[in-house]
Formats: sequence, C-alpha cells, structure tokens
Amino acid sequence: MVQLPKHQMMKRGSIKLFAIFCICSCSGGTDSDDNSSALWLNQLLLSSAAAIPFSPTACSAISSPNDPYFKYQWHLENTGQAMYSTTQVAGTSGMDINVKPTWQSGLSGKNSLVSIVDDGVNLDHEDLLPNVRSGSVNFLFGTNGLATNDTGGSLANHGTAVAGIVSARGGNNLGVTGVAPCSQIIAFNYLSRATDSNMTRSLSSNTEVFVSNNSWGNEDGTGDFKSAPSSFYTAISSGLLNGRGGKGTSYVFAGGNGSSTSAEVDNSNYDGYSHHPGIISVAGALNNGSRAAYSEKGANLWITGFTGRDGVIQTSITTTDNIGLNLEWGYNPGNGSTAFPVSTSYNLPNLKYTSGFNGTSAAAPQVSGVIALILEKYPNLTWRDLKKILAKSARKINSGNALWQTTGKAYNYNLIYGFGSVDANAALQTASSWTSVGGSSNLISFTKESSISHTIATGSFNSFSIVVSNSGISKIEAIELQLTSNHANPGELTLELEAPDGIKMEFHESHLCYSGAKMTTPTKNCSAMTNQKYIISGFLDYEANGTWRVNTKDTNSGTASGNITNYKIIFYGS
Repeated sequence: MVQLPKHQMMKRGSIKLFAIFCICSCSGGTDSDDNSSALWLNQLLLSSAAAIPFSPTACSAISSPNDPYFKYQWHLENTGQAMYSTTQVAGTSGMDINVKPTWQSGLSGKNSLVSIVDDGVNLDHEDLLPNVRSGSVNFLFGTNGLATNDTGGSLANHGTAVAGIVSARGGNNLGVTGVAPCSQIIAFNYLSRATDSNMTRSLSSNTEVFVSNNSWGNEDGTGDFKSAPSSFYTAISSGLLNGRGGKGTSYVFAGGNGSSTSAEVDNSNYDGYSHHPGIISVAGALNNGSRAAYSEKGANLWITGFTGRDGVIQTSITTTDNIGLNLEWGYNPGNGSTAFPVSTSYNLPNLKYTSGFNGTSAAAPQVSGVIALILEKYPNLTWRDLKKILAKSARKINSGNALWQTTGKAYNYNLIYGFGSVDANAALQTASSWTSVGGSSNLISFTKESSISHTIATGSFNSFSIVVSNSGISKIEAIELQLTSNHANPGELTLELEAPDGIKMEFHESHLCYSGAKMTTPTKNCSAMTNQKYIISGFLDYEANGTWRVNTKDTNSGTASGNITNYKIIFYGS
C-alpha cells in the first residue's frame, strides 16, 4: 500500500489540500448507472455549456438513515464497528460527533447555506444534487467545458468528498448521509485556479453563506512559516462583518496534516491561512479518540473533528466520490472490473462513493455541518456566538493526554485538540440558552506594540513582560501575537504565552525545517521571523488587563543566537 501524503493542489504554488489518501493496487468495480447519473458528463462534450438551473428539492429530517453506507460512517455513529471485517481496526463506541440525537429532534440543517471552497464539487452527484442551490462559481469555465455555475469535472475529487460529509442527502436510500443532510450547498473551485481575486470572490462575495468550509491551507511538511496574502485577511473580515445580514459567515479551516509519528515538523500556527481571530481551525482525531498522527498541533486550534489513521483506509471517512468518463476520476475510480471484494479492499463497489477520505480535510466539514444544524434552529446567532458555543460544548477526548490543561475560566484546552471534539447535541443544548455577544460590529480589539531587545536564553526559558491596562476587554475571544527576531534559525526556538494567572500556551516549538517535502529533503534554517503572526485560542473569556509574559528558549546551544526585537499583541473580545 502506498501512502500519498496529500492530494494534488492546483494552481496556487504552495497551497495544499488537507487530505491524506491511501491507494492500493486492487481490482475495481463498475456500477451500472455510473455513466448516466451525472448530468454534467454531457456538458463536457459541448463547446459552450449552458448554466444548469440548480434548485434544492424538498427535504425532511431523518432519525435513522436508510442510506446503505451509513453503517460505515463511524464519525456519525460509532458503535465500535470494525468496518468491513473483524480483522480491521475497530473504533470506540460513542467516539463520534453525537449527531443522531440532533436528527431525532427534527433538525437537518434545512435552509442553512454552506459553501465548499475547494478544487470543485460534482454538483450533479446523486447524493448532492438535491441540496445544490444556485450561486456556485466555476473559475475554469472555458477550459473544462462546464457551465459557469458547474464546478465539477476531473479536478473536483477533493471537494466532492468534502461536500458529502457536510450535505449528502440523507434518508434517500442512496449512498451516505451528511452531517446536515438537508443543508444547501454551493461550490467555488478556487483551488483549481487559485488567484487572489478568485479567493476573495470565493470567501466573501456571497453574503448569504452561513458557513464557508475550507479544507486547504499552505503546503505541509516543510516546517516553515508561510504567510497568506493581505487579500485573504480582508476577505475573511468582510465575510464576518457582512455575511448573513451582519451576523457573519462562519469560516471553518482544516488545521493541517504536517505532523508525523516521528516529528512534529509543522504546527498549525505556522500557516498564515489560520491566522484570523474569526477562523475555526479544526484538528483530526481517530475513531478511538486519539490524535491522528498527521494532525498538526497549534495554539490556534479551536476544535476537533474525526478522521482516519494515516495509512489505514479502513478507519477513514466514507463519503461521496467524483465520477467521470471511463470511471477514471475520484478516489474510487475502479478499473472496469466487476470484481471488487469489499472485505479485502478499502473501497466500495459503488464508484459514486469512497471509504478512503482522510486528513483534517475530512474533519473540518463535520464542524461545518454541525454549525449548519445549529443555525437551522437558531439563525440569529453570530459567528462569535458560534465559536464560543462550540468551545463550551466540546468534549474532552483522550483525557490521559498530558497536554490537557484547565484554564482559569474552566475550559479544557489542548494544543492537539483545541477545546475538544465537536459534539452536535451538546452544541444545540448550549445554544438553547445562549445570550448573543453580537457580531463583528460589537467586537473590541486592543493593541500594544513595542520595539525591544530581548535576548533569547539557551537551554532554559526567560521572558519579557507585556503589561496591559485599560483594554476594555473583560472576555477574550482570541489573541494575535506578532514577533520579529534576528535569530538566525527560528526553528531552534520554543515560545509560550503566559497569562497573568500563570497558565501557559506554547505557540512555537523547536523543530526542523526542510527545503521541500516532509523529511525527504535536506534540512535548512527556518525562515526569518519578521512580524510572524500567531493566534492563541486557549485564553477564552480571560480579561485582557494584567501582566502577560512571552517565554522564550533556544534549544540548541552554540548553533545560532539572537533577540526578539519587536512584538505586537492584539486582544479581541468584549
């Protein structure tokens, strides 16, 4: 079995999809109607494709899905199933997103609009089409033969799998069910033509979007800090301010797959696409609640979804799959053979579905689906409300992990899991008595900045203090910290932010940087630290006033040295 660390990302050089796939050399199968069910296949043959009038069909809540592959969707209902055979890795009963009670209460995500910003989505898929709404944008129109509002085609593998996790139509006796099986979806195939203008349009042009799912980010496996363009931050801020009539679009991002069993390598906080206080960054846990080895640590992480073991497809996520001409697309393409022994294979005989989707790409859309469910019942909640509700209702998993700590405001927080795993039923219960904190227009920020000369000690921590007063913030929602250092190799540094009560959050750890793919190319000095931005999530509801400390340590004596020369700290809250 060959592990493919992540699937191809399209035109934007250093951006990557946050999925992990395993490919085995096994025979494929055919499905008798594969070539007739996808309306867009005929569009590929046209020189001038006409726009398709997408419109959601009537949908009812489900209490117990009749979809044939639901039994494999352990992230929705984990009964401790061993998937396809007793020799495969079984899960821990109850280690799922606890969504069935929400369905049984009558919720399905109805009228909640989710945008899938990705490589594309096969909108004509039998399990997606009933939930597709008008408004999708095909940035490849003219080169992929599809209509301007049809984002499918050969490049739409990743997004099709993501969309199914959120919004596959449940209870239709087909394939799988989504977390929010009656939610509505639109798609932007930004990653297939990744320009700044296409990113801005994908993230903020449609102000009706409830949730924007983004299972992508900067390249994994180098250890380097990689920024995002200023247009990214502008687009996110615009959506938070203007989305949903001022209540804000919620932005869900995959936390990244740049870790490994032998080294941390990447940290989610090194990815510029995670550096906005409005973003919900999602980590990945396995079917027993332990960390997925590739899921990155990070003080920016907010919450955890579920995903599969690296290299073990039988524990991965089952979802919708792209199909195409000659059955050559998707993660379950088959090879024309009718023999597809499910008991020994990682995939399914119906090529419209795959059981091999993986990575934090698979974890993020579970959180997007839960938000869609919440907003069906409580549509007046703001993006800020939703972030706090998810934190308060998150479940502490893998409780023996040493990184769990209880903050001064009684939250459990872990650099691997954020506030814990998403729990749909608990989130709805928390939302039922929630008092809104308002949207972006009510968000307060306080900034303090200074040039300093702080020598980074070798072998042990030393610190510099930041004294905050008159901030006006009694409940922090996020902290943004920017640092500049003249240290020749910032990869040697371990950095922590310490709150006035002594609780510490590590936001940068000592690690190696590589000139290319993870641990297969020569090491190098990590990129210079110039206004390097970090988000720290774990001090939720703290008061900003007080003495904060940045603790610094150089772990490698004699190889490089330097100082912190400037800091800027921004507190967000109310």
